[in-house]
Amino acid sequence: MKKINNITAALRELNLWMKVFWSLFAVMIAFFISLAISPVHKMKNFEDLVRSDTLFFDSFDGIYDHPQMRPLVKEKIFKEALLKLAESDSIQMVVDLSDSTVNLSIKGVIIHRTKARKIETDRFFRKMPLIQQAKVFSSPLNVQSQFATIVKEPVVVRHAPKDTQEAALNAWMPDTLIQNPAFVCFSVEYGLDLIFEQEENPTFHDHWRKFSFYSRLRFQKAVRAVPDFVLLRKQEYHPTITMDIPVDDLRAVYRALPGKALVVINLR
Repeated sequence: MKKINNITAALRELNLWMKVFWSLFAVMIAFFISLAISPVHKMKNFEDLVRSDTLFFDSFDGIYDHPQMRPLVKEKIFKEALLKLAESDSIQMVVDLSDSTVNLSIKGVIIHRTKARKIETDRFFRKMPLIQQAKVFSSPLNVQSQFATIVKEPVVVRHAPKDTQEAALNAWMPDTLIQNPAFVCFSVEYGLDLIFEQEENPTFHDHWRKFSFYSRLRFQKAVRAVPDFVLLRKQEYHPTITMDIPVDDLRAVYRALPGKALVVINLR
């Protein structure tokens, strides 16, 4: 009790600026603590999602968690999602972390495949119980929003030729479409993020666009996080998978997908 009284007396002796400083410091600590525990809330949300589906929960046998069964169950989860994806008539995406590939498929047929040189997976996925993986990844996931540094539908503006001579020259003109550095973020169902980066950044412009791309993403997260903290709401957490792929393939994948795309994710 005496120590508490001494601390209280010391606080009273602080000047106004020091009181403001320590008050802001305490608020910042509380804010970062709320961010740090957001993965726990996310895992709890997935647990509630599983338990709310009583039919699915009761049908999931505990033997599936046996080390020899887990690979087979994960393969079953992936195949079920692919079968459901095959029902779609448009081009969709399949991210297979087991072989580090990003695929475009239509009606279950792979029409384009590219290999990722580097993959970074949020450790949240590694801690995710198998039953939660089965619930979340056994169906295609809706892409809810897309953000990219490249245009979705490139347009080249050409002026009509004045005569046949100018038309002949235009026929041999190189494509003047500016190809910006490619960085794409897909925000999918259940608050998951898929980020694709071009695998090489040879110029300062490439590094600058990468910096501005991630700055935009961090700003968007801050815009959501600050009001949640002020209103004493649980912070949102977005487990993220980041993949580096060749820039031409990245542009092709992004432009081929429809506005309301579906994605299947096969975890390692």
